[in-house]
Amino acid sequence: MIDSAAGSFFEKIVDNCNVAMLFVVQEIDPSSKNKEYIVKYANKKAHAFFSGSIKNIKNITLGQLANCDQLLVVANKVFATHEKESFIILGKENENLDHQVEVSSLNAGLLVTVTEIKQEYIKDQESKLPLGDAKSRLRELEISSLFGIRVLDSNDSIICYLKPIFNDQEEIIDFHIDYMNNRMDEITNEEASKIVGMTVLEYYPKNADNGVLEILVECYNTGENKEYTKEFVFNDEPYWLSTRAVKMNEGVILFSKDVTQEKRYENELFIQNRLLSEAEHVAHIGSFRWNLAKEQIKYSDNVYRLFGYEPHEFDGKYDRLLSFLHPNDIEKVKFSFKEAKRLKTKSDLVFRVYTKSNELRYMNTIGECYQKEGNWYMVGVIRDVTNQIESESILQIKNAELKRTNADLEAFNRVASHDLQEPLRKIQMFVSRLDEEEAGRLNKRSQGYLDKIKYSSDRMRNLISNLLSYSKIDEVNEQPKRVDLNDVLNNILDDLGERISELDAKIDAENLPVVNGIQFQLEQLFSNLIGNSLKYVHEGVQPHIKIISSIISGKNANVKSLLPSINYVKLQFIDNGIGFDKKYQEKIFEIFQRLHGKTEFTGTGLGLSICKKIVQSHNGVIHAEGEINKGAEFTVYLPTLL
Repeated sequence: MIDSAAGSFFEKIVDNCNVAMLFVVQEIDPSSKNKEYIVKYANKKAHAFFSGSIKNIKNITLGQLANCDQLLVVANKVFATHEKESFIILGKENENLDHQVEVSSLNAGLLVTVTEIKQEYIKDQESKLPLGDAKSRLRELEISSLFGIRVLDSNDSIICYLKPIFNDQEEIIDFHIDYMNNRMDEITNEEASKIVGMTVLEYYPKNADNGVLEILVECYNTGENKEYTKEFVFNDEPYWLSTRAVKMNEGVILFSKDVTQEKRYENELFIQNRLLSEAEHVAHIGSFRWNLAKEQIKYSDNVYRLFGYEPHEFDGKYDRLLSFLHPNDIEKVKFSFKEAKRLKTKSDLVFRVYTKSNELRYMNTIGECYQKEGNWYMVGVIRDVTNQIESESILQIKNAELKRTNADLEAFNRVASHDLQEPLRKIQMFVSRLDEEEAGRLNKRSQGYLDKIKYSSDRMRNLISNLLSYSKIDEVNEQPKRVDLNDVLNNILDDLGERISELDAKIDAENLPVVNGIQFQLEQLFSNLIGNSLKYVHEGVQPHIKIISSIISGKNANVKSLLPSINYVKLQFIDNGIGFDKKYQEKIFEIFQRLHGKTEFTGTGLGLSICKKIVQSHNGVIHAEGEINKGAEFTVYLPTLL
């Protein structure tokens, strides 16, 4: 600096000054990659004070100079804070002078000045060690000179100075703790004064196993700085310390920073990322982050798996993503991302990709744009929606089939309600006229034919009527409402009064509850069930029908189709009729199923099918039990009124 900035006159003045002057700059050593202070200028007094056995100290490191142990510590602080610092180097026993050292920031480096002062002027009232006899002065020189107690105690890090302990083979077996600042007490509640004087292994025996002792030995033997982060337990509390070990003089100085909170955050972040990764894997989704100013996209591990690859098996370039796309989707994806980048809007699109195994999959990408530190980013998720797309396609096919079926059913209703009934009414009308006009004139055989026509046409009319009833159960526009089942029963008993009287039937019914439903459909349900009991009776036996009601919980009903979380009205229709074989318990509800010949009992085989459909439309269940010649029991479950 002096060679280039000042003339020879100024150089002579500085070189011959009674104050030692050094100018140093911080540079990176190419071999070790460590930062070192390099001497760029030293006057004659500085050469005499710092050189030792070195003839020329220019361009060598500060650590190679004599009398520089404490200077290194102070230089680090001044370089970081740009505030002037000073300290005293005590003279030896046979010397009458001590030295006042001042370090200050200058341009891009540090200016170091050393001034001689008489020993009687030393006043260090804040020193922790007494000044007096030769022994105490040597102790002050060794400890206080190395660290500058006042500076070290004000540091945010735990700072301690260790001296090696050798065995007979000159191998380091431990370190003696010569000094520790008060930050140990503030961070871990361990008193530094009680630790000083112990060895490293006495104070914390686990240092022999956790690798710390090995690191310290290597630092001392090689002179290389070492950095490590370890977990320690003090007073049953875990602490993480990030430590830098530096060989200094005949020992090792440690700078330890408490990073416990950072480690906790790091562990929490690790757990959250792990949970997120697991959740992505289970849900078949992945996430991404894209710097819109660049063509680089950062994917989560599961994005790679969605494409059939291992994590990071392909690069995150935008063009690489495009290479996976189905040819017909490339332009759509390009346009969508281009618009999202231009307008900074949300992107949501579905596209097809070919995986590593050449399997075609559907992917859905949803991205949001945000700005951070002047840069725009897009973050979002990628989902494999192949199964969803395929399910929707199947559903669309089923819906189309259902529409066709409904159209066929509507056509059938039109045919059944008009096209079939109209000619049937004419047949019945002309058969009736023929019966009236030819009464008494037809022979017995012809009259039998005419009676069969009348019977068949009546049966045909009932069949068409029941088919219409069955097909229209789900088409009712009427909204469910409160229905008193007692009213329903009374109406049916009135309708069936003639048949009941004819058979002298006995019907017992308890007080029935109120339900939510369509009244005319529930009346049809009661009519069909009671009508069946009045139809299939033993000849010469008084019919007896019992109707029992109760409220039960779905989970206690032992019926698979019932929901366990709601209650049901249970209705039991029990008769003493001819019954049926147990093997027909399920088949009896199928459409057009008859267990008896049409000449034995009238009917179309639709009555119980209509009952089942009515119960299902009310979100209920019906089942039957029977025994031949002993009777039948039909049980209906309807949800209770909410």
